[in-house]
Amino acid sequence: MDKVLIISHVTAGVTTLLSGVLAAFFGRKGGKIHRAAGMVFFWSMAWIFISALLIVAFVRFNFFLTIIAVFSFYMTFAGQRVLKLKKTLKPLRIDWIAAFIAIAFGLTLFGAGIRFLVLSNFSSTIGYLSVIFGFFTANTAWLNIKGFRNTKPDKMWWWFAHMNLMSGAFIASITAFLVQNGALFAALGNMGWILWVLPAAIGSPLIAYHANRYRKQFGVGKYANAEKV
Repeated sequence: MDKVLIISHVTAGVTTLLSGVLAAFFGRKGGKIHRAAGMVFFWSMAWIFISALLIVAFVRFNFFLTIIAVFSFYMTFAGQRVLKLKKTLKPLRIDWIAAFIAIAFGLTLFGAGIRFLVLSNFSSTIGYLSVIFGFFTANTAWLNIKGFRNTKPDKMWWWFAHMNLMSGAFIASITAFLVQNGALFAALGNMGWILWVLPAAIGSPLIAYHANRYRKQFGVGKYANAEKV
């Protein structure tokens, strides 16, 4: 049973990577390919989250796996929900519950990271990772809560929220793939921490670049008052 659970988790992980690439780089945004790949990505990520919790609870505890599972699924869930909220602007109870759980998890993780760092004289890799992922998890959920309370959001707000959240989840899935690759992690030795930050270091500037390009295309943000040529 343990082996089946782990194999299903790995299979879902590979499916997430493939569907993420398809949704991000192929087909028109909002088109059939994008929507179909996005749904595959969402449900694959959902099973990764569920199976990760089962593995942690019944097979073996893995601190890193827990961090990535919660962080990536919340971003996926919130990114999918944005497409519903763009029509109603009325978050459901599940949206509030998920956001507050994510904040609680993020703050707990952040506090645990501070404790690890203090006890290790600021030499704990787990400590630094806990602080970083704890902060981003709590901050993402807090920004979503602020969005729930905004009854007059900016033009195309949902586009950028969806892009940022799903792209963040995709980066997290790549990170999980890299850090769970034992051979690659071992080959880097003391530099293994690079695998934790490399996807975000590459992906974040790409997200910022495309977000700016779409702001210009939609005429929002700093381009809102630009003269039309």
